[in-house]
Amino acid sequence: MSTIQQDLSIFNKFDFENPPVGVKFLFQKPRGIRRLDKQLALCEMTREAQQCDAPFYIDPDNLACAPSAYVWGHEISETYKSGLFGVGIQAFKDTRANQKIYQHIQTLAPGTVNFMAFSPLDKLPFDPDILLVLTDDTAQMELILRALIYTDGEMWSSEMTSVLGCSWLFAYPFVTGKVNYITTGLSLGMKSKKVFPEGRQLLSIPYNWLPTITRNLREMEWVLPAYVTGDIRKFVAKIYEDLGF
Repeated sequence: MSTIQQDLSIFNKFDFENPPVGVKFLFQKPRGIRRLDKQLALCEMTREAQQCDAPFYIDPDNLACAPSAYVWGHEISETYKSGLFGVGIQAFKDTRANQKIYQHIQTLAPGTVNFMAFSPLDKLPFDPDILLVLTDDTAQMELILRALIYTDGEMWSSEMTSVLGCSWLFAYPFVTGKVNYITTGLSLGMKSKKVFPEGRQLLSIPYNWLPTITRNLREMEWVLPAYVTGDIRKFVAKIYEDLGF
């Protein structure tokens, strides 16, 4: 596993209540990192890393959740795909509604990921494939999303289903290369396990966007003048005047 090459320290400036978590998808077992000694759902691994003082890695035996294994790229019981389980837990009215979910769910390519490494930002020993950021408030969220569009004009997009929320945090951003974000408390599994405080925004930033977002966070104004001006009409009128309109 390669060591970290990029500087992600700009995220420390936010002073998040819970640190961002870097995730690495690995074919080979990582060296110099301990294996987690418990079983958790994939979504719970993020919380575990937020609370840990050192990186760790997991393999499929660490998973205590069958849907998590499916998102990892493993087969899942037809009881799930048939929709019977979703109806059984009363998340869906009938099986066809639950079955449709599997048309949308992204998974890691089978056989390509045998291990996953997790680390809080300040202990990060590797360049992450995805960086998971739990924001404390809307201002933090707006700032990171603005860094996404600052130089590229990329559209903000949130993709999510009521179940298999881990797919949208782990597989979807990695497979598509798109930044995604979800509102905590909307995913059935994460809500039932009380993984995160509800009503927060949880961003998943894939590796291809990290250089752009970190660079833009360093260069752009964090608080726009329009947000703090006493009279927005006068502020806009001055801009028009300066531009010669």
